[in-house]
Amino acid sequence: MILCVNLNAAIDKTIVVNSLEIGTIHRPESVKSLPGGKGCNVARALLQLGATPVVTGWVGGTAGHFIEAGLNEEGIATDFVHTGFESRTCTSILNSANQVMTEFYEKGDPIPAGKVTEMLDHFRMIVGNFEAVTLSGSLPPGVPADSYAQLIRLAHEAEVPVLLDSSGEALRHGVAAKPTLIKPNESEVAILSERPLSTMVEYVDAAGEISRRQSTIVVLSMGRSGAILAAGHQTFHVQNPPVQAVSAVGSGDCMLAGLAHGLVKGVSLPEAVRLGVAAGTANTLVIGAGQFRKADVDDLLASIELRQM
Repeated sequence: MILCVNLNAAIDKTIVVNSLEIGTIHRPESVKSLPGGKGCNVARALLQLGATPVVTGWVGGTAGHFIEAGLNEEGIATDFVHTGFESRTCTSILNSANQVMTEFYEKGDPIPAGKVTEMLDHFRMIVGNFEAVTLSGSLPPGVPADSYAQLIRLAHEAEVPVLLDSSGEALRHGVAAKPTLIKPNESEVAILSERPLSTMVEYVDAAGEISRRQSTIVVLSMGRSGAILAAGHQTFHVQNPPVQAVSAVGSGDCMLAGLAHGLVKGVSLPEAVRLGVAAGTANTLVIGAGQFRKADVDDLLASIELRQM
């Protein structure tokens, strides 16, 4: 089993329109609402890959019930800490004419200090039951910036590998706690390396430097350019094939799921990254965060190139 920590859960609503104009009435082509937040997306992708995910975090109110019940209906187990207020909603509007996405992400209500402590105690109690942990997404208001770092240390105590995908201060604090793996994007790796980056060589060097300095595996997600894997002094470039993308929402979460699933299955690190890139790319072929067809993942795997740098 893989524990997917989703501290900032949400209802993810995707609205598709044939054009988006400010100040006018729109009649959507389609509307899709899913239990969301990055950890929920990771869990959904893990389930499609054949893994057994469990989602934990905070939920509350009618929206929280929708998130929890929706995941359970999909076959995803949950172990949430409940709050006394509504979970947030995040809305993405896709202009189908030009494939431009406009997004509105609610911050959500602040988490009380007592609920923060309750989450840490809950995580400490359950983490040893899992083969791996994923930590992904932003932190809700009221949650200390070092919360992921605290969870990483608890996972280390339980000798459970932990994969981190976050940003800003949550990422900076988390990296310092030496997670097993981090999955930054291009802007995040530039912040961690404390210098501007523009060329592939610069990104490879920065990923390798961070991996060695922080004693962690770095998988740098670069969208259409694939990914860079850095593990100590070894670096690889993993290139995904070109596809006719429909929506990239949730692709990074699917990539994290592929990485976690590969590591738990015991495949080599480069092969785990290939699986992550395949899952992330497959997600771009359908509407919905954390959604893909397993057949697409299998087809893409055969076309993904891996080159040692």
